[in-house]
Amino acid sequence: MKYSIIFTFFFVSLCYANDLSPCIQKCLEPMTKIEKTISYIYRNYENVCDILEKQALCAQDCSATDRAIFFQYTTFYRIHCVDMEEELEEHMPCLKEASYKADFVCRDKCQHKPQKNMNKEEKQKNICKTVECSTMCYFKQFSESCPKAQNVMLKLNVRNAEEMRRLTHEKHVQDMNEQCRRIHDGEYIRSQLLEAIKHEKVAKLDKMDKKTKKE
Repeated sequence: MKYSIIFTFFFVSLCYANDLSPCIQKCLEPMTKIEKTISYIYRNYENVCDILEKQALCAQDCSATDRAIFFQYTTFYRIHCVDMEEELEEHMPCLKEASYKADFVCRDKCQHKPQKNMNKEEKQKNICKTVECSTMCYFKQFSESCPKAQNVMLKLNVRNAEEMRRLTHEKHVQDMNEQCRRIHDGEYIRSQLLEAIKHEKVAKLDKMDKKTKKE
């Protein structure tokens, strides 16, 4: 299976949840059918956000617990479609164009295929490793292709981590392995992304310096 960053956000939530009620299953079903690639989300942004809005209304007819579950499972979409809609709007044309390459590069780099003999904890760790790798990879790709969107993408990724942490029960966080706890830590994600920017700048300067010396 090819894991995308969106799929993994769903998977991590499911790993620490009880069985879903029929009501919330009905409301989440259209969300689960959305193609789980960044390029699809960005190139069909308005349609995806319309589906989220419609299914959020569906969830209003479910119990308070179910509504909280819907809120948690749709974190990735909610941050894109609601919380940061205005900030993303001006950058969306560039992000759409850059998304195909980003999907191709990051899927190839971050696909960690689970082994058949892995237990549940090992599978969870593997998925969380994919989330962290994908987060860094997509950020680098979009920063390179859409430099003006870099600050917005930094904020978006940190917000994703913070929301995942806020909406996950403390007991579940404590039960997670270190790899999974890290992707729920906004400050950790921020520091990793900023470090990635720093390394990219140093690498570019080194490349320019070598080119100048050759000339």
